[in-house]
Amino acid sequence: MSLAKGGTLTDRPLSRKPRYQEIADELRAEIEAGVYDVGKRLPSEAGLMERFGAARGTVRDAIAVLQAEDLTEAKKGSGVYLRTFGRIRRNAAQRLARSNWGAGRAIWDSDLKGRSRHEDVVVEEVEAPEHIAGALGMPLGGRVWRRSRLHRAEGRPVQQSTSYLPAELVTGTAITRPDTGAGGTYARLADIGHAPTRFREEIRVRLPLSHEAKVLGITMSTPVVLIARTAFDMEGQPVEVNEMMLDSNSYVLEYHFTS
Repeated sequence: MSLAKGGTLTDRPLSRKPRYQEIADELRAEIEAGVYDVGKRLPSEAGLMERFGAARGTVRDAIAVLQAEDLTEAKKGSGVYLRTFGRIRRNAAQRLARSNWGAGRAIWDSDLKGRSRHEDVVVEEVEAPEHIAGALGMPLGGRVWRRSRLHRAEGRPVQQSTSYLPAELVTGTAITRPDTGAGGTYARLADIGHAPTRFREEIRVRLPLSHEAKVLGITMSTPVVLIARTAFDMEGQPVEVNEMMLDSNSYVLEYHFTS
């Protein structure tokens, strides 16, 4: 028993922990004890509010703790579930190494290491957006081949990516078809003497727009990782710009540096 504000007695002892952390601790203990079936939905916010006598914001903060610990994940329009999807470890250096795509392996093979994957691909020739023309060193109004892809791992949408390549460089090659063949786009660039030898990636993180959340099947509160990669050939000519949007709940980004 303890005194509450105004001198009244309460049944809950004083605690140094915030209330949301206490709720998170109790739910974590239940998860670890197997109270909830793997992959099943946890009680609703309303149910947790009633159970713990807590405000909605407090319950959401508790769930956020469990999500940060990779114990749970929110699914758009459905609720909070025990997490079963293992994060994809994206090793930037390994996936882009010529020893990988030059041997006929897809970049995604490096990321997923045998896990099932699928891509929805749309390829079309378009006028280069202004910022893409600038990045590729093209005049305004120049033409590019745009490769738009939605990547799924184990049936789950995890990344949307759009590549732009100069039309005068790649027209007539397999890059203009949905299936580029073994080794993908970079192997086909190598076939025409423009193998990428250097890459630059710029990374930003923000909350998704509504249509982006819908594409990836995530909630509006789940951040997305935006990666803009430019590939350069041996002469320093930019040969591809790839704009990627990743579900932050699905990835670990790994980088290696040497001095």
